[in-house]
Amino acid sequence: MQLTDFDVLKQANVWFEQRKTFWMCTIIGTYGSAPRPIGSIFITDGNQRVGSISGGCLEDAFVEMLERGEFEPHDQIFVYGKHLDDTNVVKELPCGGTIRLLVEPITQNDDNRDHLKVWLANAEAKKPCQRIIDLSSKNSHKQLIELANETAQVIDETETTITLTYGQVWSLLLLGIGQVTQHVAELGIMAGYDVKLCDMRKELGDSWTFTKDNGGVDIEWRSPDEFIEQYANERSAVLALAHDPRIDDVGLMTVFETDAFYVGAMGSSRTSAKRQERLQRICGFSDKEFERLHAPVGLPIGSKTPVEIAIAIMADIIRVRNGKPK
Repeated sequence: MQLTDFDVLKQANVWFEQRKTFWMCTIIGTYGSAPRPIGSIFITDGNQRVGSISGGCLEDAFVEMLERGEFEPHDQIFVYGKHLDDTNVVKELPCGGTIRLLVEPITQNDDNRDHLKVWLANAEAKKPCQRIIDLSSKNSHKQLIELANETAQVIDETETTITLTYGQVWSLLLLGIGQVTQHVAELGIMAGYDVKLCDMRKELGDSWTFTKDNGGVDIEWRSPDEFIEQYANERSAVLALAHDPRIDDVGLMTVFETDAFYVGAMGSSRTSAKRQERLQRICGFSDKEFERLHAPVGLPIGSKTPVEIAIAIMADIIRVRNGKPK
C-alpha cells in the first residue's frame, strides 16, 4: 500500500517532540462501502485530530470510546461495524461497511520516538518499508524494516504480529512551469504523489514560486528527455504542460518508450492534432502508440481557469490509475 498521509505522520512526530501521548489508528481492512483506503492514518490526543479513517463519523466515535476508556493501553485490532455500542446494539458505519483498525497508543518512550522518526524518514525518501507490530505483548514493540524491493503482500497477520508494507509512491513528472503546472503540483502533493518538475527555460525561473522551501517542488533545469529517462516507470504520470514544443515535444518523443501509466499533454484539440502530426512525421510513431496520449489532457468538465484545468487533469489521472472508464 502507499503511504499518502505524510502530514499525519509529520504531525505525529511533532506531537511526540511536544511530549504528548496520543492514539494512532491505521486502516488495515475494509468491507463494503468504507470511505477511506487501506493504510489511511488518523491520530488524536482526545482533543486535536489529524487525518481521517472515515467521513467523520468514525473519528467522533473513536474519541467517544477513548473518553469511556474502551481501549486497552496497548496495540490492538479493532473492527468498527461489528462491535456493540453502550446499549448492546451492533454499531455500523452509515455506508454499511466495516473497517478493521490497528489501534496504537503512542506513549513517551525511546522505541516510539525512534520508530516514528525512521518511518517518517523512509516516507519522505519514498523508500519501501515494513512496520512490524507485536500484538502479543502489552508493552509496545515495533520494528521498521527498509526494503530493497517491494513485496506483493500489503498486510500480513499472524496470531501475534501484524506487518504493514508501504510501497513506493506514484509519481507525477511535470514538463514546463506555469500556472496550471503549479496547481497540478499542489494537488499532486496533497494526493500523495511524488512530484518532480523540469524545464529548460531558465528565463522563466523567477515566475516559479512553489519551491520546495514553500512546500512545493524545485525545478530541475535539464532536457525533458533525460528527465523522463531517469524517472519514468509504471507508477508515473507524465504531463507535458509547457505549451512549448521545445519542452513538450522533446519529452513526448521519449515517453512512449517508457512504462508510464499515464501520458498527457495540454492544448486544444487543434493543437493536439498538430502535435500528433508533427511527432508522427518526425519520429514515426504509430496511431497505436498515440492512443496512450491523453490530449487534450483532463476530464472534459468544461474547465477554463488554471485551477479548474488542474483539477480535471488530476481527476483523469486518478481515474486511469484506478482502472475506471471515462
